[in-house]
Amino acid sequence: MIVCENLSKMFNENSGIRDIDLTFEPGIIYGIIGYNGSGKTTLLNCIEGLYTPTSGFVFHGNIKTTNESDFLPYRRKISFLPSNDYLYPRLTCSENIELAAILRTGKGKLPDETVKLIEYLEADSFLYKRFEECSTGMKKKIQIIVSLIGDIDTIIWDEPNNGLDILSNIKIKDLLRYFKKSGKIIIFSSHIIEAMEGFIDHCIMLQEGRVAEDTPMRNIESLEKLYRGHIPEDIISLPFEL
Repeated sequence: MIVCENLSKMFNENSGIRDIDLTFEPGIIYGIIGYNGSGKTTLLNCIEGLYTPTSGFVFHGNIKTTNESDFLPYRRKISFLPSNDYLYPRLTCSENIELAAILRTGKGKLPDETVKLIEYLEADSFLYKRFEECSTGMKKKIQIIVSLIGDIDTIIWDEPNNGLDILSNIKIKDLLRYFKKSGKIIIFSSHIIEAMEGFIDHCIMLQEGRVAEDTPMRNIESLEKLYRGHIPEDIISLPFEL
C-alpha cells in the first residue's frame, strides 16, 4: 500500500501540489486526470521519490520515501515511466535495454520477461536504431520495456499513451490488466480520458494542486462529465454561436 499523508510540494506559492491525502492499494488501476498544470506529474514524482516534499510524507508500506537508505531497495521495485524521454539518445534501443538490465538486476543477460515484452510490443524491428532516431511511439515502447525490467511491485506511469497507435494502446491496457491480476499497485496519468474510460478502477482528479475527486469509477457516470463539472462554464463555452 502507498499512502500520501498531508503531502505538499510547492515550487512557488501558485505552483505545485498541496495537502494531498491519498491511498493506493494493490490490484487496483488508479487513473489520475487533470488539466495542464494541475499537479499530476508533481504528484507522481513525489510518489516515486524523485521530489522531496515541502511538507507531509509518502509511505510505501511503512517506509518513507525521504528515508533514502530504507527506501532505495524498494525503489528498485518501482516501474517508473516519466512523460519525457530519459534514455541515452546516442545509444541504440538495445544498448539502453541492456544497460538498464545490468543496473536493475546486476546481470548482463536480459530477463526472459524482457525478451517476451520486446516481442509483445514489436520492438525487435528497431532495437538497433539509436534512441534519438526513433519515432515518439518507438521511444515510448522502449521506455516501457526498460521500466519493467526486474522484480516490479509498483507501476507509476506518466502519460504512457502518448505517441502510441491504437494497437499498441490495446496491448498496454492488456499488460496493465495482467499486472492488476498479479496484485501490483498501478498508478498512471493521462490527458486522454478516452484511454481511461472503461479501463481504470479508481479516478483521482487534481485541480490547482489539490484533490478535486477521489472516487471509484462505479460512482462516476463518465469521466468527461466529471471533468466538465469542475471546469467553470465561461472557460469551456464556445466563443461563437453555431
